[in-house]
Amino acid sequence: MMVAHPPTVLVLDDDAATREYLGEALMDSGCLCNSFGDTAAALSYLASAQDPPDLVLSDINMPGMTGLDFLRTVRSITLDLPFILISGWCELSTARDAMRAGATDYLLKPTRREDVARVVAKYIAGQRLPNPDVMVDALSGFLNARRLLSGDPASQLAPLLEMFGLKRLETLQHSLRVAGFSRLIGLEMGLSAPYLEALEIAALLHDIGKAGIPNNVLLKPGSLNEREWRIMKMHPVLGWELLSRTLGTRDEAEIVYSHHEHFNGEGYPRGLRKEEIPVGARVFAVADTLDAMISNRPYRSGQALSAARKEISRLSGIQFDPAVVACFNRIPDHEIEVLRKRFKDKEESHS
Repeated sequence: MMVAHPPTVLVLDDDAATREYLGEALMDSGCLCNSFGDTAAALSYLASAQDPPDLVLSDINMPGMTGLDFLRTVRSITLDLPFILISGWCELSTARDAMRAGATDYLLKPTRREDVARVVAKYIAGQRLPNPDVMVDALSGFLNARRLLSGDPASQLAPLLEMFGLKRLETLQHSLRVAGFSRLIGLEMGLSAPYLEALEIAALLHDIGKAGIPNNVLLKPGSLNEREWRIMKMHPVLGWELLSRTLGTRDEAEIVYSHHEHFNGEGYPRGLRKEEIPVGARVFAVADTLDAMISNRPYRSGQALSAARKEISRLSGIQFDPAVVACFNRIPDHEIEVLRKRFKDKEESHS
């Protein structure tokens, strides 16, 4: 919800230079800023302030009570206050703990002023991903309802994806197309109906772990450096952990965990090879690459389907399972085109 007064941001960082830098960036964005060098002072402010802040921006590595402990304390009081963690390091355990504790987002130091402005503007306006517990509850409810319903899981799950705010991670239409392409390939391979449904759901949720990736890494314009790339590669593990907390999603979780593995063992996060990779993840890899190649991007036009087939075939046995590629190549072009038209990106739908 938009606030009528200038938004107030609580900044918590034990480094004075960082507090000053963040304060200047926030004031340039039209925010009022209350800065603190220790968690005790910040908690005292929260307890006594007549008007609570609209957002918290907190370092993690603090003396005494850490930023994560501070987050947990704040969450015990309110679930609604956007809470952005900021840190000079990001390990898997940190990202996992941040998600579980209810962090709204994460920024990686050094942070550019435009990164601070973007994330604050977004969350002051209320555009945030729900707490992981909310995601788990919603997914559990969907799966329970699926036992009583029939039909297209992609269409039924789409409103849930909207609620999750996954447009922040990538377009919903992309996920819907990849789910459809995965189903086409899976049908050609003769996969069972229950596994096909798990494959579609996993394709729709494949990047859900990016909710735990720092905002300025996830949305960085241009190429990631080595440190940022190492952080980005944590998202399949975070996605697997999130889905593993949802009863009845074992196959979906394993597909999400393995969706960046390569047939030759040079993928991530586990370096699985050949049949060590779940068959659904091997199918997804072809479907995802297909959509990436034939779809338009702001920086390039999509390639022809024939060119995508040629490139995927070239990578057979390297990145992709040859058996999956063979099944993909048996799917008629018109079946792929039907799905492309059904789930056009918005900018394409008006052309």
